[in-house]
Amino acid sequence: MHSSRETGLARAEFAPLEPQALTPLLTRPRDSVAAVAHTLRAHALASAEQFEELLAFSSLHGVEPHVYQLETVRRVLRQHRGRVLLADEVGLGKTVEALMVLREYQLRGMVRRVLVLVPPPLVLQWKGELAVKAGLEAQATSDLSPGTPPESFWRSEGVLIASLALARSARHAPLVQAQPWDLVIVDEAHHVKNRRTLAWKLVDGLKSRFLLLLTATPVENDLEEIYNLVTLLRPGQLATPADFRRQYVDSKEPTSPRNREKLRRLLSEVLIRNTRARCGLKLPPRYVTTVAVEPLEGERALYTEVRGFLQRHAGEARARLSASTLLLEAGSSPAAVRGTLRRQSERHLTGQDGRSPTVARELERLGRQAEAVRESAKARALVDILRAHREQVLVFSRYRETLGYVEQVLEEAGVPREVVHGGMSQTQKHEALTRFRAGAPVLLATDVGSEGHNLQSCHVLVNFDLPWNPMVIEQRIGRLHRFGQTEEVRVYNLCAKGTAEDRVLDVLDRRIHLFELVVGEMDMVLGNLADERDLEERILSIYAESRGEEEVMRAFDDIAEELARARGQYERTRALDTALFGKDFEA
Repeated sequence: MHSSRETGLARAEFAPLEPQALTPLLTRPRDSVAAVAHTLRAHALASAEQFEELLAFSSLHGVEPHVYQLETVRRVLRQHRGRVLLADEVGLGKTVEALMVLREYQLRGMVRRVLVLVPPPLVLQWKGELAVKAGLEAQATSDLSPGTPPESFWRSEGVLIASLALARSARHAPLVQAQPWDLVIVDEAHHVKNRRTLAWKLVDGLKSRFLLLLTATPVENDLEEIYNLVTLLRPGQLATPADFRRQYVDSKEPTSPRNREKLRRLLSEVLIRNTRARCGLKLPPRYVTTVAVEPLEGERALYTEVRGFLQRHAGEARARLSASTLLLEAGSSPAAVRGTLRRQSERHLTGQDGRSPTVARELERLGRQAEAVRESAKARALVDILRAHREQVLVFSRYRETLGYVEQVLEEAGVPREVVHGGMSQTQKHEALTRFRAGAPVLLATDVGSEGHNLQSCHVLVNFDLPWNPMVIEQRIGRLHRFGQTEEVRVYNLCAKGTAEDRVLDVLDRRIHLFELVVGEMDMVLGNLADERDLEERILSIYAESRGEEEVMRAFDDIAEELARARGQYERTRALDTALFGKDFEA
């Protein structure tokens, strides 16, 4: 091999390579441009005649890939050899494409150790997607207990899902980079667009045969961001930073490219971007209505007591955890509170919970209060909604106890219904869903119970309770309002006035209008928040630490302003990427 230097890039020329030469090249650490070029050449030889027929398609559950997704996967495997920036517009299914690539490599015996790096709020979402759609039981950093040695976690076989914030930390980064990975997937890869950050340096230092970067917004502020992302995939592809700026960036406008055609050709070797317009995908409209009801007196009193318990014990880790669970449940139904307090009472009686006598007495008193509250204003509102619709209706709740209560209310109202939840076997869930698709008017479902099932035949959704995490709300709506849906979708969000759910809806719907966004865009907005903490955690802190309603209101005002800025930033970025990339990189 010999090399020549053009604009700072070492170009490699190859003699014919025999198959027996593959093994050392596929496992060689990336220590130079030449080493990368060798590895890419080896991949080309290994896969030139493969991947016409995709094996992964039949191995996924509840997934019906579009033609453009299948073509994208083939291009990733055959042309890009597993190192590519997937930059589809929001909502077109980059995650499905990445899952198919992962499974294809696994089924062909080309991948064993996989690392998925994601923003902290997406760790559990990815774990669920892998379990439901790919049948893969992944290990996640969210499962790490305080006593777990980090070395043993990072040495684990199979699929690992890691919070990018944790993996880039001083304690973990050297351990992650010391491991050999077959495939690395970075979701929301715009978080590694700055080569001066720890996140970029982490990914740059990984030893991985295949690398997928997923982001709908590869450029947010200036063109140097696309340079940094491409460099992770193919060092030298866009020459040196100085050469890139000189050849391709307008010095007066850092988001305006020069030599567009040459830049487009170089990017096409490492980037795929599908757009809704070219894919011919359109979503019908969705209409979201907030139904805020006055809580019954018993409900209001119970909610107030649970809030008081949280504030009194905010500094005690175990009691705070119980109180946060109870506050979420109180926003759902008194039945959910009763279920938790009964279980805690049983553990206390058997000496299994280790709570202080003071906390135990308070929980016992709350339990008696919850037992006395047998009605819910939201249940009455639900019956009214069901009677107003002749179409099928999907009703979501986070808690099985709430579903049980709602089922009882519908029984008394003479409304037929089916139920699916995580405690049922796959056969039981399949039978209930079959009856629903055959014409049962109502399906009551928990988030876990309905995962992986096609519910697009239904067009009306009721959120009986509201998760504090907007992404979970969006995932519920996305069960119905997704590409392939042909009817307009109506969503009703139920909440009791004066609760945390009421304030969350005030921020998300009435003030920021986040439910107007298309599928997947809410994730992008939340990814722009300055505070990396999960919104659920932030809301819990508000109720635990605020001294009165005025402080609560101010804290929610701050969240609303931050979300408004994040939405504005996302919309500016979306417009920039549309202008830069257009339709030039379709699969």
